[in-house]
Amino acid sequence: MIFGKITGRITTTSFRFAVDHDARKFDYVQVYHKNYEFVLGQIIELISDKNQTIALCNVIGYVDKDKKVRQMRIPFASGSEVLKAEDKLIKGVLALETNRNGAYIGKLDSKDIMIRLDLKKLLTKHVSIIAKTGAGKSYMASVLIEEILEKKVPLLIIDPHGEYSALKQKNDNKKDIERMEKFGITAKSYAGQIREYGDININNESIPLKLNDQMTSQELIHLMPGKLTSNQMAVLYSALKNLNPVTITGLLLELETEENNAKWNLINVIDYLDKLELFSSDYTQYNELIQPGNCSIINMRGIEPEMQQIIVYKLMKDLFEERKRGRIPPFFAVIEEAHNFCPERGFGDAKSASIIRTIASEGRKFGLGMCIITQRPARVEKSVLSQCNTQIILKVTNPNDLKAIISSVEGISSESESNIKSLPIGTAMITGIVDMPLLVNIRPKRSKHGGEAIDILGEEEETIDVLKETKKFASKDILPVIKPKTSIKDLVLMSEKPVKSITTYLIPACMLTCKDKGCEFKLLFDLIKGDIITDITQSRMIPLSKAKINLREHESFEKIEYLSVGYDKKLNPKTSCEKIKKEIESEVKVVDSKECFIVHHKIKC
Repeated sequence: MIFGKITGRITTTSFRFAVDHDARKFDYVQVYHKNYEFVLGQIIELISDKNQTIALCNVIGYVDKDKKVRQMRIPFASGSEVLKAEDKLIKGVLALETNRNGAYIGKLDSKDIMIRLDLKKLLTKHVSIIAKTGAGKSYMASVLIEEILEKKVPLLIIDPHGEYSALKQKNDNKKDIERMEKFGITAKSYAGQIREYGDININNESIPLKLNDQMTSQELIHLMPGKLTSNQMAVLYSALKNLNPVTITGLLLELETEENNAKWNLINVIDYLDKLELFSSDYTQYNELIQPGNCSIINMRGIEPEMQQIIVYKLMKDLFEERKRGRIPPFFAVIEEAHNFCPERGFGDAKSASIIRTIASEGRKFGLGMCIITQRPARVEKSVLSQCNTQIILKVTNPNDLKAIISSVEGISSESESNIKSLPIGTAMITGIVDMPLLVNIRPKRSKHGGEAIDILGEEEETIDVLKETKKFASKDILPVIKPKTSIKDLVLMSEKPVKSITTYLIPACMLTCKDKGCEFKLLFDLIKGDIITDITQSRMIPLSKAKINLREHESFEKIEYLSVGYDKKLNPKTSCEKIKKEIESEVKVVDSKECFIVHHKIKC
């Protein structure tokens, strides 16, 4: 289709034409050039008066004989015909065919061309999702999360409002199902890949989250609510120098021995942290949170903002340290309501800001990617926002937020301001895929809804291949296990007869956290017979019927670890955690349950 002919002033980067047929803003056009053949352009504005309509266009480029995208060095001839661009030319110039295994998030506006984000770039160079309230930022984030789950990359979601639980449910919305056909996808539930952590008193389906109670002196001081006086700081340092390791409980005991009266206010502050019940020696294992193919949602709905910041700081800091040591696979962290966790100066302070700032600048070196989601980009720390190489921008109307986007997002000019304000719901302006912003119609979610730049400086060398690295961890059989106290080597040394063979069994078990008369204790059950295990080394058990009289006498102090385990036989359970829970709930309250395996070595002499 011929849209019209070029008229007026022409440069190598822009031109205009008189519109003879229907043309719309953001339509792609192509113009023949005697030196370059067809060149791709885009309509950026339409100006009409009584006599005619003039289209203002930007030149995008052309594909040379070596299949490389080039910029024009000679302008078009006046009077050249402007045609509607063919899909083949759009795909070639925008290089949209190079990421066939990328994250499929939608289709190019007004075109049947799939848009895929490069996951290698996304998972190491960070992404931001920006939109006003109600414009679909959480929906867009969920689409991205679905794609990452499809690629089996470990995910961690910081969810302040409990919006992402719906990923566990299949999308049954009729309108969405009709749209799915157009986008070539089907509805799906991700329940098998998701574990949700949070306060069980608010969400009884969640798993209790416990943070490592061991920390450095600097960490503990950083987490202290409010500011301490110089006298209090002196008392604190005096107590800390005698502690190794540093724990909240240990610090409280140490402060009791101090003779300075300044200790009492300090004890009250430390006691506040202790009563949060967030920190424990039996903390949630890092390999439990970060597993290939799985997503851990930290649901903080109903938790006070200051507590949320403490959780994000400690959790992200520990996970970052574990990743730097190579103890967990590369993973992708999604941080919702980012303006609350890393605010710009002048909009308050947050205990979590320092670690988010560190990950934004250093995470790419260790395969830790981050997605920053916010409705108030003006209130997000600029150094964090500017580190995001891919930006997904939906409708934004606040003038301050628009200025923040234009000043901190590469590829967005002041001319884009009116375009961002008028974006329809379901359409996003995306930068970072190619050298210019793309308008993309976001695909529908498979699950239910709950609430490329040129590497001039060679920064690719700083990053790692996240997908390849993740597969290394995925190939390991990482399981929740309780290890025996005696190793195979010790068993061989202790044996009185020569050992012919050793068979390693994985025995299915269940660890229940119970509460009785205000006290918590753990019970370990065998899932073959349903008996209480009293000694895993000697394989001692007692039938539940006999143990019911006083369950607390059989408290277990074993620890579940997520490890790569080699074994010969994995036994199948003959009863379930749920059945045992129902049987003992008349005696005690069960507040948590974890299925696991007991590693048992059998020697044949």
